[in-house]
Amino acid sequence: MKKNITVTFIQHSGFLVETETSYLLFDYWKGTIPSLLPDKDLYVFASHFHHDHYTKAIFDLNESCRNTYYIMSDDIRRCSSYWKQVSNYHFMKPRDVSRFGACHVQAFDSTDEGVAFLVDIDGWVFFHAGDLHWWDWPGEPEEENRMMEKRYCAEIDLLRGRKIDAAFIVLDPRQEESGGLGMDYFVSHIDAGHIFPMHCWEDYGYIRNYYQRQKSLFRQGQFMLVQEEGQTFKLEASDIAVIR
Repeated sequence: MKKNITVTFIQHSGFLVETETSYLLFDYWKGTIPSLLPDKDLYVFASHFHHDHYTKAIFDLNESCRNTYYIMSDDIRRCSSYWKQVSNYHFMKPRDVSRFGACHVQAFDSTDEGVAFLVDIDGWVFFHAGDLHWWDWPGEPEEENRMMEKRYCAEIDLLRGRKIDAAFIVLDPRQEESGGLGMDYFVSHIDAGHIFPMHCWEDYGYIRNYYQRQKSLFRQGQFMLVQEEGQTFKLEASDIAVIR
């Protein structure tokens, strides 16, 4: 039976997931990382090199835990050299599938830079979208926006049939009402137990307003109302609660 886990929202697209044996740190950019127990493994994911998804500070965590694995998009290899500080680094391209310690990882393509990650560990499955999103920008040519729609939907459709326990999905206020298109499509087509909005540029009112408009799309308790840095959620196999 799956053990309880915790998910902590750090900032922007950064989350820390704690499972029975391990920590998963996704797209840390800045903010406060909770204390880490040294007898667990740490998996550090960086979906691409953009400054709001990747920082050299992640390599300061190299000796924080029993084993530390850095799992990064291949574009980071070309655009950065910070990763040379450590020896336990791994790069992934879209469609790559690998195992690192107890963690099984599949990389998906992004509609911007880098990859998205599907991660299976300790009986839990997580999807972190990185910058995989339906980037429909006000004022952009309609042809370009429709091409983005096609690319995003095709990539998300590859997840059909997979049961995902927790998904971290872009909800970007800079796109105004179009910022929720990717979230709408994801929840309507993919089986995900809990969905966390991210990439919201600290505009928590946008998250609340989006949910009020679209809450009929979500099952009760499915949409995780992220409202502050350091907010921690406790996930169980059948339920979820917010820890204050």
